[in-house]
Amino acid sequence: MKQITEISQDPLQVLEIVTEENKTFEFTLQYREQQGGWFFSLNYEDVIINNSRLTNSPNILNQYKNILPFGLLVFTIDFSEPFLIDDFSSERVKLYLLNEEEVQEVANNIL
Repeated sequence: MKQITEISQDPLQVLEIVTEENKTFEFTLQYREQQGGWFFSLNYEDVIINNSRLTNSPNILNQYKNILPFGLLVFTIDFSEPFLIDDFSSERVKLYLLNEEEVQEVANNIL
């Protein structure tokens, strides 16, 4: 499990994330003040996910577990949802990249 630490409180961020298999995907985070939360888009090879709300989850990409070789764990220290613009910079919310083995472990033991 690798924490993604490059997230700031900028309302629009585009990150290039490298998996354990040394493959890169584009991950876009957008804070929407009127909706009170963070939304993400992801582009990996031929898989595109657009404008999904970021929520507290052991694997927010669980529905893609047979398609993507990774997952994303969203953890909030108070078990609520990511809803503040400074959630990541204050470390109230943490985002982790899961490898295939960790995705399977989450699916078997948590979901």
